[in-house]
Amino acid sequence: MTIPQPPEPGRSQWPEAAQGAPGGAEQPATPAPPAAASAHPAAAQAQPWPWVQRRRWQTVETEELEYHRLFRGVTGYRWWKPLVALVLAALYYFTLSLVFGIVMGPVLVLATGVPVGDMGAFMESFERLTVLDTQEPLSLVFTLGSIILMIPSVWLALLSVGIRPFGRAWSVALRVRWGLVWKTAGLAVACLLVTNGLSIAVQVLFVDSPQEVAAEMPDIDLTAALWSLLIVVLLVPFQAAAEELVFRGFFMQVIGSWLRSPWLAILLPTVAFALAHIYDVWGMLSVGVMGLIAAWLTWRTGGLEAAISIHVVNNLIAFGIMATGLSGSTAQEAETGGSWVSILVQAAGLGLFLVLTVIVFRSGGYGRTRIDLVQVPATDPEPIVGEHPAPSAGPSQHQDQAGGSSS
Repeated sequence: MTIPQPPEPGRSQWPEAAQGAPGGAEQPATPAPPAAASAHPAAAQAQPWPWVQRRRWQTVETEELEYHRLFRGVTGYRWWKPLVALVLAALYYFTLSLVFGIVMGPVLVLATGVPVGDMGAFMESFERLTVLDTQEPLSLVFTLGSIILMIPSVWLALLSVGIRPFGRAWSVALRVRWGLVWKTAGLAVACLLVTNGLSIAVQVLFVDSPQEVAAEMPDIDLTAALWSLLIVVLLVPFQAAAEELVFRGFFMQVIGSWLRSPWLAILLPTVAFALAHIYDVWGMLSVGVMGLIAAWLTWRTGGLEAAISIHVVNNLIAFGIMATGLSGSTAQEAETGGSWVSILVQAAGLGLFLVLTVIVFRSGGYGRTRIDLVQVPATDPEPIVGEHPAPSAGPSQHQDQAGGSSS
């Protein structure tokens, strides 16, 4: 019995003749396979088609992004996603507002105290409750509550197109920087109290006499005024934050995702913010000045904190004056009674707030830009499982994948 011996070094493992063949005749030698094929049994297979290759991903850093460009720090960003988010936000807001109106409708109907059969008196009372008036506390709940719905509308829209986390809309830190909120809120209180005091003084000294102001003050129901002030304190922070999230946040970031320059991202939402109010030309100019300052500070500080602070404090003071009747009316009206003098005084106060906010921001060491890590397709696609590339000089893709040596 012959014991098979291992092949000599350098010789093929394939036998040159079949042992024990009939007749003892030698069989033709079997050609040795190529050396590469012995190492790779599937070497004869061709490289897989491009459309069956599986992409490999790599993590890269984005450019340094300012606040209005933060959408570009999302993995999988496409130019159309902010546009789709804008449309979805409008649809979500319409749906939520409809549901809110259905819920609040019966409450407002009961609050009118008018029989449903008397449609004329009923509609008159219903319209009165849907106009913001500090003598009608339910009108504040309805008006401010409908504005607050913009927050979940924007959140759902961003979530739907994969722009996350939602904190990206608040600041470059992907969250609300509460320390900056409290600091700028203190500055806003100081600046706006001085501004509104000067504005009232200018109105009395140069426009209306004290007797005219006293004659224009309406009768006040103290109980309704107190209820209104409580509702204002509870809801205005959310209402102001919702408007800032939309006009200084969402709109600015949608435009900034397409344009590198911040100026259109600052100016266009400011104009839209002013036109969204029902005031006369002086009122719109007043709103526009505040919106412009808030938008610039949002870009400069990398977040909505300063804008929210100035908006909340401004609205609290405005509703407080409205509740007392010092403005000549307890309701929001198109005729605001402003003038170019009051606009200049307001601009001076807001300018002071801007300067002080920038000083506080610099001293606090807050960031105004961020660099995100995003996943992008690698330059060399990975073949699908079960396919093997043809042998090539140097390490193959298969070796890179198994050995972890891919770059």
